[in-house]
Amino acid sequence: MSDYKDEMNAIERKAAYFRGERVDRLPCSLMFEETAAVYAGIDVEEYYFDSDKMLEAEKYIVRELGVESAGINVTLRGMGEAFGSKMGYNSDRASHLIEPALKDYKMLQHMDIVNPLKDGRLPIILDSLGKIKKELGKEVSIGSGVSGPISAASAVRGTTDLVRDMIKDKENLHKLLDLMTECNLAYAKEVYERYGLVCGIGDPISSADLISPKQFREFAKPYLEKTINGIYKITGQKTTLHICGKTKGIWEDIADMNLSAFSVDNCEDIELLKNVIGDKMCIIGNIDPVSIVRNGSIDDVYSSVKECIVKASDSPNGYIVASGCDIPAGAPIENIKAVTEATKKYSRGIKMGESIN
Repeated sequence: MSDYKDEMNAIERKAAYFRGERVDRLPCSLMFEETAAVYAGIDVEEYYFDSDKMLEAEKYIVRELGVESAGINVTLRGMGEAFGSKMGYNSDRASHLIEPALKDYKMLQHMDIVNPLKDGRLPIILDSLGKIKKELGKEVSIGSGVSGPISAASAVRGTTDLVRDMIKDKENLHKLLDLMTECNLAYAKEVYERYGLVCGIGDPISSADLISPKQFREFAKPYLEKTINGIYKITGQKTTLHICGKTKGIWEDIADMNLSAFSVDNCEDIELLKNVIGDKMCIIGNIDPVSIVRNGSIDDVYSSVKECIVKASDSPNGYIVASGCDIPAGAPIENIKAVTEATKKYSRGIKMGESIN
């Protein structure tokens, strides 16, 4: 007879796994943001401005697709919206920046920390989190998230000007990044005090595809660490970090951060990541959401999941099977469900730090 339940729910599994107990299989995390609405048949623009539709989308991906966590993030553009940046909205994909709010740094002196209860879509997101926690809180982990300060700033200043400011206007850029840090912490505090939820962090602008490791250390890292440490001060819990794209050049920096987990994109080798930071935190990743989940076969999904588990399941602080980034619209439902089924097949009866053959 096994010393674990043959079928655990997502909450039981995650708790037991991180206690070091043997579990039915590894935890599994598939990343969705706006695309959750697409799979649920909801117009994305309507979803953005309706907390009930946000709940409907999360119910769909949890109960129909088997996703093991739920919640709504501020998203890359959320703080920009709160400051008045003009966005374009679409029916079947994420919003996009049309005109940033901060056209001239002279405007910065008149910009204050956002009010999560009043500004942009933040009140809608907060409302949705309460509904999601009430409806799904006994089934899966619930959370929210903010963008790293440099990523949040990109929707206030515009990415092109932001990168230019790294050379031509460092002083004002640092002031903007400090403001974005305080905005993140204001939202994280509201989320925790209202619902007891801990915000994760996504920071796509910190990718080496966009800025160099030197620029990361000068402009992103200090404010990212302030956000990470601020969330810990507010909640007493360590947060998680996901950075899209290439990150190998900053893994040593990430290893020193006060994180519970780091989620890595599929362009990096998760075994190499394990060897650098696995003794410091849990690692998460990194099935290719496009080539494998959307465009591959079910056999491709099984093969990719197995490869990830073989490479990373013995990470000493734990490993969560996951997509390397958000699942795009158009992935076959069978492929999405296959990620969990493959995880069951290849990690049955595992415990933290244990390898498979």
